[in-house]
Order: sequence, then structure tokens, then C-alpha cells
Amino acid sequence: MLCVIWGSTWLVIKVGYGGLGPLTVAGVRFLMAGVILAVLMPLLGARWPSGRVEWLLVLWVGVVLFAADYGLIYWSEQFIDSSLTAILFAMLPLFTIAFAHAYLPGDRITPRKLSGTALAFIGVAALFGDRLRIDAAQGGPMLAVIASTVFAAAAGVATKRHGASLHPAALNSTAMLVGAAVLIVTAIVRGEHPRLPPDARTWMAVSYLAVVGSVISFLGYFSLLKTWSVTSLSFISVFTPAIALGLGFVFLGESPTLWTAVGTIMILAGVALALTTPNNQLPTPKRN
Repeated sequence: MLCVIWGSTWLVIKVGYGGLGPLTVAGVRFLMAGVILAVLMPLLGARWPSGRVEWLLVLWVGVVLFAADYGLIYWSEQFIDSSLTAILFAMLPLFTIAFAHAYLPGDRITPRKLSGTALAFIGVAALFGDRLRIDAAQGGPMLAVIASTVFAAAAGVATKRHGASLHPAALNSTAMLVGAAVLIVTAIVRGEHPRLPPDARTWMAVSYLAVVGSVISFLGYFSLLKTWSVTSLSFISVFTPAIALGLGFVFLGESPTLWTAVGTIMILAGVALALTTPNNQLPTPKRN
């Protein structure tokens, strides 16, 4: 579900600016999503964050993930294709395994994990091997997307370490509202003159990104993070470009190519290599 949702959001972001500044439209998205989640919290049995550690985590996720990460993505997609954005964001597992190695006991880098991560990333690039065009003038936006993956990795690892007792709805609602506030203030400083979306098409795009791409998806992501490793979840970013191509095939009649097959095989092989354990390293079952 997460792969399908986030595989569609790259394109929706690209077409959903509606004449608004990038930070403004991102701020509206997370303001809507944060308010919706705040209303849902009593129904989900979620309590508000309490204590220094939980509120620091809320501020960290709000500023680093919802403001910095998405602010950079929205700014970058004004200048580069959504497919290139998806490829660059597929570097997320590389930064995640590095941060997890440093900050999460038991989630260490191994040659197998590193090799599988690199192979999966190369597979993502191969998906678009016959259609990708890169201009030297795109260097700034490309670096911004890479920076966004660093922020996303830092937020995920911090949540894994400190967010075990906090309900995903409570973390998301408060952090999204923090992120929205930072985005809107930054938009004002940059001279964007924030305002609400001006037309139905933009409202539809922002609503989809707020409800499906934020409320539903981040509730799912942070719920899984309580039991899955942050490294495992980071591999969503290498599947979303493949999902995007699949949606294009189903709904837009786009034909798959040899590059599509090669890239998909490399992604599957890379993820399997990174997230599985060799038989000779499995614990030996005890005999009664």
C-alpha cells in the first residue's frame, strides 16, 4: 500500500502547484493532514505527546521530515522531472543504513546489506535508462533531493530510537502541524505570499496528498516502524519508482522496455540481498 501511494505522489506533486509557491503548497498539505489527524486522535485512542523526549521527537520530525525533506522536494520538482526525483530519493536506504549503524544498536552495516542497497539503487536508475535526460543546470535541484533523503533518514532513525511509546497519530498530527508552520513562515520570508489553492484541480491534488499521501501513508509507515527495522522500511523508496512505471503502464498505456525488466530484477535482487540472512548465519534450532 505504501509503495503504491508514494509511487503516485511524485507525479501529483509535480502537477499540483496550482500557481502557488512550493513551500506554500507543501505547508497547506501538512496543515490539512495535521488537523485531520488531530481530529482522529480520540477515535484512535491516541494521547498527546508528553515529556521532554516525546516533544523533542515531535519537533525533530516536524522540522526535519515534514518541513526540510518535503520543502526541498517541492522546491526541486519545479525544475526536474518526477522520475528523476524518484531515482534520487531512492538513495534513502544508503543514508538510512549509515544513520542506523551509528544510532541504533543491532542495526549495523554489513557487506551484504551495503551491496544489496547499492544494487537496488542501480536498479532504480536502470528503470529509466532509456528515457532519463539530465541537464547540468539541474545540479542544484538534484542536490536538494539528495539532501531531502538525508533528512528523511534522520527522521526515521530518530523515531525508531525514541518513538516506541508514542502513537503514530499523535506523532504525525503534532509533527505535521509543526512542519506546516515552518513551511508557511519560510514561504513568507521567501516572498511567496501564502494563500489557499485557487482552483478545483489544485484542491484535488493537495487533498489527495494530504489524506492519502500523508494521513493514511504516514500512519501506516510509523505503525510499521514500531515492529520493522527502519532499514527495511527505507526500501519503500526503491520500489516506488517501479510502482510509478507500473501505474503508467496500466492507466496511461506506457509500454515497458528491456530497461524496465532489468531494473525491476536488480531492485528485487538488491532488496533480497540486503534484507535476508544467509542460511549459514541463521541460529541453529535447539533439540529437546
